[in-house]
Amino acid sequence: MQTTIGVIGPKDSIDRIMYVAKEFTHITFAPYTYETLSEVGDILTKHRYEVDQWLFSGVLNYTYAMEYEFITPQEGTYPPLHGSSFFGILLEAQLTKGTVFRRVSTDTISTEEIDKILSYYQLESLQYYNHPFEPGMNTDRLIHFHEQLYAEGRTEVVITSIKDVYQALTEKGVPVFRVTPSYLSIKLMIQYLEERAQSTRYRNAQVAIIGCRIEFNPDELESLYYSFKSKHHELDLKRNLLLFAEKINGSLMQPGDGLFFLFTTRGELSEESDDELFSLMEEIKLQANLKANICIGFGETVSQAEQNVRLCFRNIQQYDKPTLLVMDDDQTITRKEKASEDFSYHATETGDLWQEKLKDASISPGVVSKLLSYCKQYGREQFSSQDVARWLKGTERNARRILAEMEKANIIAQCGETQSGERGRPRKVFCFNA
Repeated sequence: MQTTIGVIGPKDSIDRIMYVAKEFTHITFAPYTYETLSEVGDILTKHRYEVDQWLFSGVLNYTYAMEYEFITPQEGTYPPLHGSSFFGILLEAQLTKGTVFRRVSTDTISTEEIDKILSYYQLESLQYYNHPFEPGMNTDRLIHFHEQLYAEGRTEVVITSIKDVYQALTEKGVPVFRVTPSYLSIKLMIQYLEERAQSTRYRNAQVAIIGCRIEFNPDELESLYYSFKSKHHELDLKRNLLLFAEKINGSLMQPGDGLFFLFTTRGELSEESDDELFSLMEEIKLQANLKANICIGFGETVSQAEQNVRLCFRNIQQYDKPTLLVMDDDQTITRKEKASEDFSYHATETGDLWQEKLKDASISPGVVSKLLSYCKQYGREQFSSQDVARWLKGTERNARRILAEMEKANIIAQCGETQSGERGRPRKVFCFNA
C-alpha cells in the first residue's frame, strides 16, 4: 500500500516542501495550509486518520499539535533548522542587500547549533543575538526582541523562522529575512516518515499470542482435577476468553488443562484490551477463587510469539496487584499493572463536509469515524460488507445497510467487485471518496 504523508504549514512553507516532494513519486502527499496557528487543530481533527504520517513545516506548529495532543509523537515530525539553513538565508540576505552583514539577530535555531557552525568555518567574528525556541513562545516577545536590538544599532539584519514575526518586522521597516528548512533537511524527514509508516504497518501485523494459565492450589490439585466443579470453572473461563477473542478478531486454542492461547495481531491490542484482561483476572479470582496468570508474547512468527509467551510464564512472580507480563520480539519484558485512572476513548471527529453529508443519513458520524480508523489500522484502501461486519462486530446485512447509506451520502463509492468463490453475485468493494 502506498504511503500517504500529510504536509501542514503556511502556504510558502508548503510550496517549499512540495518542491522537494516531487522526487518521491511513490509517496502520496496531502498538503494542508493555514493562515493562523489555531487552524492546526481543526486540520488535524478532520484529517488525522486520512494519512499515515504528518510532516509539519516547523517546530512551532509541531509543538502546538503536541501540546494540545492533536496527534502523538509517533504520528509526525518536522524538518529541523540546521546551521546550513542559517547560512543559506544569510548569504541570500547579503546578495539581496549588496553588503556583508556582521551583526545579526536570530530565533528558533539552537545557540549550540550556530556556535558549532561558526567554529567549524572559523567565523567567530560574526556577532549574533539568538532567541532559542521555547514551548509556548510568544511572537510579540520575539518581535520586540528583534526590533529593540535593531533600534539600538546592535544588529544589522534579522533572520527569523516565524511567519508572523517576519510580516510584523517587514511592516515596521526592519530588514528581515525568513529562514526555512534546507532541501536536504526536508528530504531526510520525508524518507524518515516513509520508513516509520512502513515500520508501523509491519509492527501492527506482528503475531501476538495471549497466554492464560490457571494456578491451582497444590493441596487441592488432585481432588480439583477430577471434580466437575473445576470443569465448570474452565468452561466459564473459556466462554469469557471466546468473548474477548471475538473483540480482538483472534482465535482461541486450549493446549492443556487450565492453559489457553489466544492468537491475534499486535495491531488489535490496545489499552482497552489490557483493561479487559485485568477485569478477566479479577473476575476469575472472585468467582472461582483461582489465580489466572496472563502473558502476552509478540513475534515475527507464530513460533517466536509462543516461545515468548512461555518465557513470560517462567518469569511470573507473586504480585500484590493483577499484573500482565508482555514480552516483545527482542525478548524485552514489560510489566503492566492496572491503571488507577479510567481509560477514556475519544472518537474520531468527521469534518464539516462529511457532517453535512451525514445530516440526512441514518448512520452516525461515529460509525464513519470507526471505519476510517480501521482502514488506516489495517492499511486498507478498499473494503467490503464482510470487512465492515467484522470490524463493527455486526451482521453482514447491517454492514450492507451502512455501506448503502454511506454511498447514498457520497462518502464512499463502489470501486470494484470480488468473487467469494461461492455461488451468488460478486461482493461489492468500496473506497472512501477523496
